[in-house]
This record gives sequence, structure tokens and C-alpha cells, in this order.
Amino acid sequence: MLRLRPALAVLAVLAAGPSSTARAEEPPAQAPDAGQPSPSTLERAGEHFGRYVPVKPADPAACTTSTECANRLGYGEVCVDGRCQEYVDSTDIFTMLHMSKAGHITPEPFVLYPSIVPAVGYNPALGFLIGVTAFLNMYLGDPETTTISSAQPVFLYTSLNQIVIQLVTTLMTADNSWELQGDYRFLIYNQDTYGLGTGPTPVSGGFTLGGYGQTAAVPGAQPMNWNLLRFHQSVLKKVIGPLYLGGLFRFDRYYVVDDLDLNLSASPPVVTSHYAYSRYYSFNSNQYNVSSIGAEVLYDSRDSTVNPYRGVYADFWFKGNATWLGSSQNATQVYTEFRTYIGLDDAIPRNVLAFWFIGQGVTSGNVPYMALPAIGWDARGRTGRGYIAGRWRGTGMLYFESELRFRITDDGFLGGVVFANASTFTRPAVSITGYSDPGEHFFQFIRPAGGVGLRFMMNRTSRTNVTVDFSFSQTGFGLYLGAGEAF
Repeated sequence: MLRLRPALAVLAVLAAGPSSTARAEEPPAQAPDAGQPSPSTLERAGEHFGRYVPVKPADPAACTTSTECANRLGYGEVCVDGRCQEYVDSTDIFTMLHMSKAGHITPEPFVLYPSIVPAVGYNPALGFLIGVTAFLNMYLGDPETTTISSAQPVFLYTSLNQIVIQLVTTLMTADNSWELQGDYRFLIYNQDTYGLGTGPTPVSGGFTLGGYGQTAAVPGAQPMNWNLLRFHQSVLKKVIGPLYLGGLFRFDRYYVVDDLDLNLSASPPVVTSHYAYSRYYSFNSNQYNVSSIGAEVLYDSRDSTVNPYRGVYADFWFKGNATWLGSSQNATQVYTEFRTYIGLDDAIPRNVLAFWFIGQGVTSGNVPYMALPAIGWDARGRTGRGYIAGRWRGTGMLYFESELRFRITDDGFLGGVVFANASTFTRPAVSITGYSDPGEHFFQFIRPAGGVGLRFMMNRTSRTNVTVDFSFSQTGFGLYLGAGEAF
């Protein structure tokens, strides 16, 4: 009733006319209650306003099912006790050893989440090995708006007298404003090579070479020793949403390269694929560099750089190898990569179907033999599980992989994977005195592989797993031990 009085007072002033000097024109005096609402009218109005109750906005975290959380906040959010929260496994190695508390955990910025694994095992490319590998993970901003960053240092010594020192990084600054990707290596290494392409190579049956005559057949592995110094860095700035633009620098120096099977003084001479390629394209067969700069476009909507449950990763770069930067020869190369992660169970976000594609190649000029695209020589060395690293190599590469990831135990400590991959490579045509070869094109030969694996949760906050993969292919069987997902 009090709220009606000001309005009625205004009406009374308006009804009073312009001024008190025109009293002759004033309307007749009214009774005190004239024009006032009747008590019954005010009572009815009060009853009407009294029954109004403001509607509170819905709580975005309230839920009844995990599907509601996934639809509202994204796959990976689950309903726990009527509230949406990020899915976190209840058990990892640290909780089993009573080194951390059980129960739900909330990630914090600038807190290190390490997973350090003593490396004692076997790898088809390295033999028996000993050393240490780790995942060092941290949020460099608010975890609500910043994807976790990862750094993976590796220190290994193998039964093949190899020394591997490597650091692979993906750093996401606050609010994912910048993405910095790095791959740094120092290798004292030896590895078998098998020529170019995914089919039979020219040296496998011998060939006629002007000045040497018929060469000896080299049908299988061609062992090589070399050292590698690598510095790869991409710097990418977010421009809109998960789209990034930036540039890259790549430097690889291969030196003390030794073709162990090469013997030009033998009868017939033994000519290896590496030596033949290097001579044909005028590279020094003992050392060479690749130094380049390029432009890069990246779309990265993954919810984790360590073990994604959702999102898309699409990368494209074009780079030029320049002699003025230190390259042995001028050349250009292109690279594209696509990964996607499809959730299969809103209540168990670890159940994911993931796909991976890589396409890369030389677009102009020539690239040294060991710097050509090859299986197992991606940043984390995970392509081509089932084949020894370097088993397939060429001037162009297409690679496809799919992997089913799933939780086995309810506490999340044990998980599993089933994977399959396929590779195809190109080999350039060759024409020299007394010999010609038409080369090899994509899909002329396809090399499939597959396998199964187990995942042991090492750090549930960063989703880092210890991995054991059993693989099979057209060339045999492989066992891979490591940390972190393949892609």
C-alpha cells in the first residue's frame, strides 16, 4: 500500500493544474478519500504481489546423470553426489603407496605433478635399456581455463651402446594464450635402415651402377652408426578460440655417420641405400645438416596435452631448409597432423576412441637420407608400433592409426588399449647410367600393424600412465615400455 502513495501523489499534482493563482479554475474540493483505491482493491493488489516468488537461476553444477554434465560442460565432466565435476580416477601408484591422499582432487596452478619411471626394459629399436623417463606436468594458469603443460625428459643407455638424451615439451601459458612445442635431442646412436619406400628397394637385389658394375644384393637390414643433435621449436599464439598461428625453427645435425655394410672395394661392391642416395643427390655421406624456418597453423581443442578425453588437434606447417641457415642443401617440406578423441561413455570418460593421421613430405629440393620422414621418428617416437624405428622411410609419408582406450578396474588404476596402424611411403624415381628405377608412389604398398596394451595409472591428477604395449606386424612382434599415451 505504501508503494501506491507516490504514484497517487503525482496524479494529484497533475490534477491540481498549473498554479495556485488560477484558483477560479480549480475543480471543486473532493472528499479526503476521493480518487483513492478502495481497501478491497489494495488488499487484492497486496495479495497478488505477496504471492510472487523470484525464480532463482539453475545451478550449472547440479545434475542427476553424467550425460547432463557432458552435454552442459563437455565430455570428461561426471555427476558425483548431484554435482558435476571433472572425472578423476580414484587410485594411482602414489595413492597405493600412501604417498598422496585418496578421494577427489582439485588441480592447482603452478604445482608440479611428476611421474618418474625408472626405465628398465626392452624396445625393438634400442634393445635392452636402462635409464629414467618422466612426465613433468604443471598448470601455468587457472586450471579452469588453462590446459595442463607437459615436459618429458628421457635419459637412456642401451645394450646396443646407444645414449639417448631427449626433452619433448608442450607448454600452455595462462588461458592457453600461447602454445610452445619443443623437441631437443642428443643421440649417440646406431640403427638398421632398409632403404626408401614400403616395397622392395633397389639395393635388395643388387643393381648395375656405372663405374662399379653389378653391385652385391643387400636384401635386409643395413646397420648404421651416427650422432644426432636436434633443436626443434614452435611458437604459436592463440588468435581466436583454439586456433593458433606462429612460426617454427628446426635444426638437425647428423654427424659421424658410418655405413657399416658399405664396401666399395669388395667384389662385387656393396652399396647401401644411404650411400647410393647421398651420392645421387650430392650429399656428404658422413655428415649433413637440416636447418629451417617456417610458418605453422594449429587448431588445438584438447582438454589435456598428456591424455585427452575430448577435442581435436590439427597441425599444419610449411618450412624451408636454407643453406644460409646452415642446411646442406635448399629444400622445402610440408607437414600435416590430425588427431581426434571421441568419448564413448559419459560416466567413464576414459573410454575413448582416438584417431591419428600424419602426412608429410619433400615438396622441392632434396633432404638428407636420415632426415627423411620415417616410422618411429616423430617427436615422441610412437608412430608405427609393431615395426622397428626407421623400418619404413621415404620422401613422402602417410600414416594412419586408431586406438580404443578403456578403463578395466573401477578405481581406474588399470586400463587397456587396442590399436591398429598402417603406413605407406614414396620413393623417388632414379635414372643413371646403366640403371633406372620408376620409384614408388603412395598406396602401392601398405604396411599394417596392431596390438594391445595395458595402462597403469601413475599420476591421476595429470592422467599419466605407465604403458606396456604388445604389437605385431608383417615383420614380427614387439614389446614397448614407456610413459604417456601414444598420441
